[in-house]
Amino acid sequence: MKKIHIAAIAAISLALSACNGFTVQKDYKYKSQPLDPHVGVNAWEFMQTRSDLSEMVKAVEYTGLQDLYTQEDRTLTYLFLNNTAFANFKNVHAQVENITAIDVEQVKRLLQYHIVIGEYHSLNQKLPVQPIYVKTLLDGEWGLMTLKVNKSSSNSIGYPISNGNIVANEKGSIFNSRQASSIASNIMPTNGFIHIMNDYAMFRKTATDESPF
Repeated sequence: MKKIHIAAIAAISLALSACNGFTVQKDYKYKSQPLDPHVGVNAWEFMQTRSDLSEMVKAVEYTGLQDLYTQEDRTLTYLFLNNTAFANFKNVHAQVENITAIDVEQVKRLLQYHIVIGEYHSLNQKLPVQPIYVKTLLDGEWGLMTLKVNKSSSNSIGYPISNGNIVANEKGSIFNSRQASSIASNIMPTNGFIHIMNDYAMFRKTATDESPF
């Protein structure tokens, strides 16, 4: 009797749904649609919107390099260093709590190294899965870097697009350089591209090389 009672309730509910205009979905396939990577502001403005980039904001203000992030004259690829990346940098190079306790020229070189000249991202196959050499704003040999994209990886939730993370200085691709990977990539401000890194990268030939920053 109990089973008959439950079946009757289910039948009545289905009938009422039909009366209210509800229909059974026929197409059960999920149709994906990529999120728009455009953020509608320049790199400096975007940087200030994220709490996980507060240390980088402080570093840019300390060095007075805001113009590098607001310029519109050329396309640059910005490797933003999040708070974890800056914590690593402060611990390894200076063991200080405040970025302003580090020599300002060292911090400038750190920021310049993480700005790449040109357009590098994983949209429209602009960046290959094998490392390629790129040039940063840091002059000379210390400015060398390699970039690649990991097609099988995805970004953190909350960022504009998920299409593979970016790897700077993949191990073995450029001597003994320090490697860093993005946790969010292909963000498009009005003046270039942004990849947010969870560590800082650095060029070096041997393990004993002195750091440029």
